[in-house]
Amino acid sequence: MEKGHFEQAKLWLKGAKYIADYSSERKDKYVVAVAMAIHAIIKANDALTFKFTGNTARRHDDARRLFEYLIKKNFIKSKYANYKQIIQEAINNKAKAEYRAAFFSKNDFEAMKRKAEKFLKMAEEIIH
Repeated sequence: MEKGHFEQAKLWLKGAKYIADYSSERKDKYVVAVAMAIHAIIKANDALTFKFTGNTARRHDDARRLFEYLIKKNFIKSKYANYKQIIQEAINNKAKAEYRAAFFSKNDFEAMKRKAEKFLKMAEEIIH
């Protein structure tokens, strides 16, 4: 099942890149692309937590706490401990992107995309 979560994470990120590259001149495409990159991070974290605990976060706010638990229990190497900041930033921006109609620029998307790619790369190494 964790591989299903991870495959969904890859699709969220692929969709984010597609939206960001969409030929529309409308700037709000980056809001959607950022939201999709955030979901990629959350789903990759779900893959990790499911692999080791059989559970996923019930609320997005639980995602960081569960990641920290995986580090504490040595399911994930401590060298990845700082990746909890990626999860936290994603959670902090999630409501802004989805509900508050905050502005996200192309640069904002590129930064979130890089973080999502980094997080997914780490998750893939652990899951496979």
